[in-house]
Amino acid sequence: MSTPPAARPRGDRLRLGLIGAGWIMPAHLAALDRLGRTEVVGVASARLTSAQATAGARGATAYDDIERMLDEQHPDVVYVAVPPSASVAACLAVAQRGIPFLAEKPLAATDSEGPARVAAEVAERGLVAAVGYHLRALEQLPEVRRRLGDNPARLVTGHWMDGTPAPAWWLREAVGGGQVVEQATHLYDLARTLVGEATVVGAASYRDDPVVPEGADVVDATSAVIRFESGAVGSFANTRRLATHVVDISFTSDGLLTTIRRTSPDPGRWEVTFHDGRSILTRPPGRDPYEHQAEVFLDAVEAGDPAAVLSTYADAVLTDRLTRAVVAATGRPG
Repeated sequence: MSTPPAARPRGDRLRLGLIGAGWIMPAHLAALDRLGRTEVVGVASARLTSAQATAGARGATAYDDIERMLDEQHPDVVYVAVPPSASVAACLAVAQRGIPFLAEKPLAATDSEGPARVAAEVAERGLVAAVGYHLRALEQLPEVRRRLGDNPARLVTGHWMDGTPAPAWWLREAVGGGQVVEQATHLYDLARTLVGEATVVGAASYRDDPVVPEGADVVDATSAVIRFESGAVGSFANTRRLATHVVDISFTSDGLLTTIRRTSPDPGRWEVTFHDGRSILTRPPGRDPYEHQAEVFLDAVEAGDPAAVLSTYADAVLTDRLTRAVVAATGRPG
């Protein structure tokens, strides 16, 4: 095994490389800007105009070639936020150069073996590598974890019901992976984090004909039942055909219902309620989870501690496998 990177001194700004310049990158950049610990030096995107739009205002250099950006700019850290079908290749390019990185979920589209190759490279080099399961960064999560530790969940129910996202890549399973792998993965990951590992009991999906919008091949809705190693059971439902949004996950314990709910289209706005049958205690959205996630990641990089991130790449592989098992249970390729 390669020697892990040494701890970095605090104070100096880290040279930041960006791979991807799509809709989620501004949320990451806003969080990083508030922390003031990084300086963008290079932006790589499949579309050079997108890279230029992000790089120009920051005095960074734009590229349409990932490896050229990495080799010319020598970033200290990299953020990867690309369509899922491009994630494995991008993460491998970064990991093979020994650069710490944070990658958006999901880890791949339909390449079920690709994430394991990245995880092996990360482990071999002892790299700090995080995955953007930002719900693990919710300010209210420690209280949820404590309450569920005292009163374990017997039933978990999750809903990701929303409209079809705008990016063209999202509509094609070969590029985006489909809604379970790309969106509902957040709920499956949070269930794993708070309740434990699980296996799929069964699942079914529905796809309308004619498909809306034209050219899409992702399904319209999926429902799944899973069983946790603790004995608890879970049910998850998702659809991309709702005009509004209902995105939540609930944990039913002995006399207590704990619900984590997205309060707006803003992916960082989540509230938590605890209902014990007598009263409802509400914890409103707190600190931006993207900012907290970034802070923990940068702390881990500076400490040279791969285990200190909120979601290691290796742990995210387990969530990836669970979502693919759900898709496979519907009869579609997982």
